[in-house]
Amino acid sequence: MTTHASRRLALCLAGFVSATTASAADVSDAHRSISSDGTPALASSSTAAPAAGFRGRLAPGLAPDAEAEFPAERYSAAEMADFAARYRPMVAPGARGDDHLAPESVLGADRRFRVYPSESGYPYRAVGLLTFNQGTGSYTCTGWLISADTVATAGHCVHSGGTGGVWSNTMRFYPGRNAASAPYGSCTAKRLSSVAGWTKNADENYDYGSVKLNCTVGNTTGWLGRWWTTGSQANLPIAIVGYPGDKPSATQWGGAGRIVASESRKTRYFLDTAGGQSGAPVIQADGTGPGGCEGDCGIAIHAYGADSLGRNSATRITEAVNTNLQNWINTP
Repeated sequence: MTTHASRRLALCLAGFVSATTASAADVSDAHRSISSDGTPALASSSTAAPAAGFRGRLAPGLAPDAEAEFPAERYSAAEMADFAARYRPMVAPGARGDDHLAPESVLGADRRFRVYPSESGYPYRAVGLLTFNQGTGSYTCTGWLISADTVATAGHCVHSGGTGGVWSNTMRFYPGRNAASAPYGSCTAKRLSSVAGWTKNADENYDYGSVKLNCTVGNTTGWLGRWWTTGSQANLPIAIVGYPGDKPSATQWGGAGRIVASESRKTRYFLDTAGGQSGAPVIQADGTGPGGCEGDCGIAIHAYGADSLGRNSATRITEAVNTNLQNWINTP
């Protein structure tokens, strides 16, 4: 049987993997913004430029929950047990019921490490836990702040996908959540957004979205930048930080490695993940990116588990994805 190690070697040697591209008209419609309340995205007249991150205004003497909608909380053991029993990690729709598409998979030996956001500081405190209802279930995902009041996440965390799909509801974001501790408070959602390629077609190449918050907690915690390129991302050092459902409830974990396959709309890697990490940022390592972003920049949004070659994957932040993210930031 082929081992994960030999697969990694073969894919690293293969380098850039090209994807079949759709017509320009199809791509344009697939990236068309759709929101949960029908509010049109405030589109700019030009393509959005890559955005720098912000470390936040947190400093001695400033309450970490000062700009949250709900104050910092500390949950009892009983409350945490109830939380863990109620919320299941969201599984990407394409992974359901298929043993060859395991949801956000641990690939062999688990190499993830525990993150303590308050102690580790930025950018970890800008990554948070999302809780929500979708249909008849209650779920968790991961999201990351891209402005004071806007969170990037996977499309399937905000909408179940396809014309028969439904929007999530009762969404709440806990930046830097650490098990029973929510030191930066929490915020509910004003609006959810995704694109037609996901909400109409359930196409995993367009599985991305955002959450507009009823607060400006990002001013305290900071937010991550974004970087896109049309060139290959193969062999780029990356980290993924999120809230996997196979670890103690509501704890943040990270992993580091390299991109092994770079496609036009997908990024693939052998970093360990698990259900609940959908929406986590794929962060380029400091100073190693293909352009001007020197660390703390998201280049993709983690969404899917192991494919037939054992690679987990993310929706790549392309020029069009970046522009939609910026338009969602701009929309009040």
